[in-house]
Order: sequence, then structure tokens, then C-alpha cells
Amino acid sequence: MNKPGKNSGVCFLLLASMIFGGSINPAAATTADKSTNLNDIEKQIRQADALVQKGREAMSDITAARQLLIKHHEEEAHQYLKKARDVLGKLKAEMNNKEGDNTGLLPIYSQLGISKEVEFTEELRQKQETTHLDVIRGKHKKVIETLKNINVELQYSFVNLPIEITLGKVESALKSLSEKNITQATERLSEAEAELIHDTIVINAVNDKPAG
Repeated sequence: MNKPGKNSGVCFLLLASMIFGGSINPAAATTADKSTNLNDIEKQIRQADALVQKGREAMSDITAARQLLIKHHEEEAHQYLKKARDVLGKLKAEMNNKEGDNTGLLPIYSQLGISKEVEFTEELRQKQETTHLDVIRGKHKKVIETLKNINVELQYSFVNLPIEITLGKVESALKSLSEKNITQATERLSEAEAELIHDTIVINAVNDKPAG
């Protein structure tokens, strides 16, 4: 299910200050922790970010379980898989309860790159901050439309986790493990990792050459 990215051939630099999908900036978090009056946007960002972190945790457990199975540590792998199953089950329930979210996809990683030739302006920084909530909610089309208005070439990359499909693979792996079918359990986990949806979009490409 991996999707091919679009590439304009321009060399991009990853802006450390513009990595999405992680925790809130430590300085901002410290300030927020001292305040009981977080505004609505900050609260929504925290709630969405909590889901992102759970998704990453589940995938980390799946990867660890697969590696343990390869090394014939079935009991330890079983523990990791039970943990991943529980987290994914809770994520599925939370996503189903979200209004207007019927995709079942959870963004677990996003980043923005900028061409070496482009200056990181105040306008670009403000647009990045404006799109933060949409990024961690997985509203990629909306993010792209917003960034198009900057008229600067950017590279937006993201990874989505299909929760229900991944949960199914984990449950299948647990069943195979209970039947002592280690090979099949390992295959189901490899499939779960392969189901992650990767995409890279070049926005406002300036170096695209016409066909022919």
C-alpha cells in the first residue's frame, strides 16, 4: 500500500524546527503545563498528538515482536503483540468516536523539507504553525492547500497507519503464535509494517520539466 512520492529533483533540507507529528515543543509544553487555561487549539493539538504517540508505540511494538520472533524469543514477542493489540484496539475505538473521521488512518510521522535555495521566512514559520493541528490529524490535503499559498517550493512527507488493517494483522499473528506457527506469525507482522502508507509531495515545484 506504499504510495510513490512525487519528486521535482530539487535538493531539500529537513528543517528541524518544522518536524511534525511529534510532541509539542518542549518550551511550549513547559509553559502549557503551568497553565490551566490552555486555549482550544492547544488542547486539540495535545489530544491529537496523544493519538500519534500511541500509533508510533504500537508500530514500535510490532517491529520489536517481529525481530524477537526471528530470534526465536516467542514468549517476549507475545507480550509485545498483546500490548500492540491493546493499543490498536483503543485507537480504533477513539478514531471511530471522532466526528467526521471515517478514513481509519492515523498519521504517525510527518515532516516538511525546504530547498537549499529558499530562505526560511517568518511567513513560512507562521504557515507551519497554522497547519500543525491539521498535520497531526492527518488532514494532508488541507495542509498542502495551505502551503501552496506560500509560493515556495516545499517537500511534504507523511506516513499513515491504517488502524483496522494493522490490528487485524496483529490479531492474526497472535493466533498463529498460539498455534506455534512462528513463520506465519512473522509474515503477518511483516505485512503489518508493509501496510503503512508513505507519501511525499512536492509543493509549488519549480523545476518540473514538461514531458518530451
